[in-house]
Amino acid sequence: MLIVDDEYYAVKGLQSGVDWNAAGVNEVFEAFHAEMARELLSRQEIDVMICDIEMPEGSGLELMAWVQEQGLAIETVVLTCHSEFAYAQKALQLGGSDYLLKPVIYEELEEVLRKTIRKVEERRKREETGELYHKYAELWKGRKPILLERFWQDLFDREIRPSREAVAAALATFDVSPDELGRVAFVLLSVEEWLKPLSEREEEIMEFALRKAAEEVLLESRAGNVIRDRRGNAFVAVHAGGGNGNADRLMEDCSAYIAACRQYFYCKVSCYVSDVAPIEDARKTYLQLLGAEYRNVSRTSEAVFVSGQQGADDRADSWGTGMLLDAADLIEQRDKDSVMRALDAKLAEESERALTPEALAAYYHALLQAVYYALQRKGFSAHLLYGGKGATGPETAARSVARLRQWAGEVLDAAYALLSGGESESPAVRQVKAYIAAHLDRDLTREELASHVYLNPAYLSRLFRKETGMVLTEYLLQEKMRRASDLLVGTERTISEIADSLGYGNFSYFARLFRKVYGMSPQDYRKSIRGA
Repeated sequence: MLIVDDEYYAVKGLQSGVDWNAAGVNEVFEAFHAEMARELLSRQEIDVMICDIEMPEGSGLELMAWVQEQGLAIETVVLTCHSEFAYAQKALQLGGSDYLLKPVIYEELEEVLRKTIRKVEERRKREETGELYHKYAELWKGRKPILLERFWQDLFDREIRPSREAVAAALATFDVSPDELGRVAFVLLSVEEWLKPLSEREEEIMEFALRKAAEEVLLESRAGNVIRDRRGNAFVAVHAGGGNGNADRLMEDCSAYIAACRQYFYCKVSCYVSDVAPIEDARKTYLQLLGAEYRNVSRTSEAVFVSGQQGADDRADSWGTGMLLDAADLIEQRDKDSVMRALDAKLAEESERALTPEALAAYYHALLQAVYYALQRKGFSAHLLYGGKGATGPETAARSVARLRQWAGEVLDAAYALLSGGESESPAVRQVKAYIAAHLDRDLTREELASHVYLNPAYLSRLFRKETGMVLTEYLLQEKMRRASDLLVGTERTISEIADSLGYGNFSYFARLFRKVYGMSPQDYRKSIRGA
């Protein structure tokens, strides 16, 4: 047995309070952080691990993921002090693990251990009778979701060509046939607002719980898996096999999931649900869902159906939809050569079918849309692109292939000059910070901040964390408490007056938040600073 917890007395309390012999444990090891646990697991055979989720030097979830990656056959019992996780108790059962709230009731832990140890004994019995196949089959079963997530990531990022043959070859490495997946629908899980303050670590844990709950609600009667792309977006891949699935039922389940998230996880979530499409079209579906989330600034806490139907526009327009996120990423990275190569490849493909001025104009609009998208994601208004000069229209840029390429180079150079303006933060993030500073006297929500900069709340949250390294709500809390500390030191206002001026009608709540940031009560803080 290995106990992993950063609280020294919690470990010692378990050591002395649990009847290990009665539970069936012969030897108990201790680790006080994740790295210490990894070192011990590398040299010592462990059957069962009791692991706290919240640890400052690497979370318990990260340690459990490492155990899975190493292929270690370890049963895990998860501990946490978050009482609101009651709904996630079943959802957080990773690889046969169980889940208990802290402070631990020793009798409950002993019962869980007896059940867990029976699993260990059954596995050993199979190994002793020569049934090693079962051991490796179970390990493979545990690793398969991780490998499938990498498959989807590679497909989304175009590291796997979107053809039936390339997809089949990639799936063969996972012992999965394309027919098993066949047609797929996706659900983008978009967290729009947390309804209670959370630290960055707490938000990561809650997002993990949301993904596990999505498995429970959306995949209870369906084949599929919950995945994250390399940008941190969470999706549910619903395998429809050779059929078309039942979109109405999936939308109903998404609505139930949204309601459960609000009730049990204290957050507003929207689900963007796609059509069922062939697996080789998964990347296009993925881009359509991200585009729908980005453009949605009015609907909240809803299941939104995103149709993959396209109108009778020409071939180049479908390229514009497919390339949008890809080209925007390249533009943000200022990779002009890659964007131009993609444009040249599409122009060469079209030339075999005789390019028309209409087709060139469609490519013009497709690339311009990608440029605008990249700028908007960084918070730049589109009108800044040409620095006040007149924009070159499609009637000029689309007169010939050579003129289109020349215009493409010019518009990319203009975008790169704007993105390289020397600012470490995007205008959207700067505007949000300024808005917070001007409205510290009110209870600001993520929806209000997103509305101020005309962005989707979930997108703004990811952008803010990416650029500042902080969760948006955590930054808001720190700014309010920083203002509170200034008022405590520089004015004679009472603490109740200071709390009220920052939008906190509940004095006890304000004092608790202040202690969370500064490690002491407002009264003690004022005394310590003035005494110095």
